[in-house]
Amino acid sequence: MPDNWSFVFAAYALAALVLGAYWRRLGRRERELTSKGASTAPSETSPRKDCAGKAGARTGGASRP
Repeated sequence: MPDNWSFVFAAYALAALVLGAYWRRLGRRERELTSKGASTAPSETSPRKDCAGKAGARTGGASRP
């Protein structure tokens, strides 16, 4: 059987490129989320703070009688 080291190296190079691109994408998404998260954080006067204890606010449905 002939040596197929060129295919092995090509497979490792392709895997490295794909993983590197995915790593960059995750880093970009993390930076986007942290920049958006800082600007959309609820403040002290947010109406969400008032309804945090209600059952409907937590479950998303109507509150039970």
